[in-house]
Amino acid sequence: MTTPTEVALLAAQLDTSMEIFNDRLAGLTDEEYLWEPVPGSWSLRPRGTEKTAKAFGKGDLVFEYEAPPPEPSPMRTIAWLLWHVSWGCLLRSDYTIGDRKLTQADLECELTAEAAVAQLRHCVGRYRAIFDEVPADEFAQVGRSSFPWGLDPTLPLRDILWWQNREVIHHSAEVSMLRDLYAWRT
Repeated sequence: MTTPTEVALLAAQLDTSMEIFNDRLAGLTDEEYLWEPVPGSWSLRPRGTEKTAKAFGKGDLVFEYEAPPPEPSPMRTIAWLLWHVSWGCLLRSDYTIGDRKLTQADLECELTAEAAVAQLRHCVGRYRAIFDEVPADEFAQVGRSSFPWGLDPTLPLRDILWWQNREVIHHSAEVSMLRDLYAWRT
């Protein structure tokens, strides 16, 4: 059975979006990676110094988060956004074609921009594998992904993939804007 057209289009959309995003990440410095555009931005912080009620990740840094987030949503650093996209892609992959056991505590919060970009590429690559490894007739299956947070039990896998692509695109645009603001800061 051939991959459904809408799924092939989603795979192509992800590939193109990541090509653009990878270009935008070229030259990201450690200072820029952790730069806070406004005071109180959510970021990756040394364990024990986080400013939110919840924090996730393993290693010396943790990912700040609150659910539901306050209104308006806090500004986020590039570090926060890269971890968020990496985490979403890796866990989406694990709960679709993996062991279905990863949690937020299993992903390292990288200390450097270079390590974070490498982690992002790895995690997006694992997510991209879903498009190639899931049998064609399972993309319409409701609950095919068993990701423990979100609408997975109620939606077909192709809809979940659409949502995850939207997350990658949305947050890559935020990172791109933060890079522009960083370059133009006074």
